[in-house]
Parts: sequence; structure tokens; C-alpha cells
Amino acid sequence: MENKATQIRSLFSQGWKAETVWGDDLTAHHMNTRSVYRFKENSDVAITHSAKYVDNGTVDVFAVTYTKVTAYHASGNVLSSETETVEVFDKFLDAFYCGVQCINNLNMETVA
Repeated sequence: MENKATQIRSLFSQGWKAETVWGDDLTAHHMNTRSVYRFKENSDVAITHSAKYVDNGTVDVFAVTYTKVTAYHASGNVLSSETETVEVFDKFLDAFYCGVQCINNLNMETVA
């Protein structure tokens, strides 16, 4: 029988919520299996927080994604979009800085 003291518990399984610290920069949508944090500056860039099972518990997974609209409906609503994963991290802060860099890069493309 495995000792529970040696089990790994992810932040996700502990109910951690990033908006308690980064609420000025992010909006949150929490579900049973993941949380999605969208940047207020550009909601096309998001961090999806989930946990994956390993032999001795769960570990955090933070995926930075970018969503690009590919078509609009005649009403002006989004008809279709593509979401790509930019990078995956095991620490939130790394994902957060990656998201900020994505937004900065998108802003530079708009200016050029």
C-alpha cells in the first residue's frame, strides 16, 4: 500500500485559481477537468490549466493557446476558428510569460 504522504497533488486538484493573484490580467472559466484563463488584453491568447495522472498522483499542465478566427457568419458572429497550442509548461508563471510574449508579438505584427 502506497503512503499518501508520497503522492503528488497538482495545484489543479487542490482547487488553485490563478485569478486570485492575476485577476487584473486574466478572466477565468473553471470546469471539472480544466480551467481556462484568457488574457484581458487579447482574449485570443489563453492558458488552459489541467492535471495529468502519473504513477504517484497528478501533475499540473499549463497549455498556452492562440485562437484565430477563420470565418464570420453574416450576422457578424464567429463561424469558425482555429486554435493552436503555442507551448506547454508545468509551471503557471512560465505559461503566463509565454502568453504575454505572444500578445506582444501579435501587437508588433499589427503595428508593422
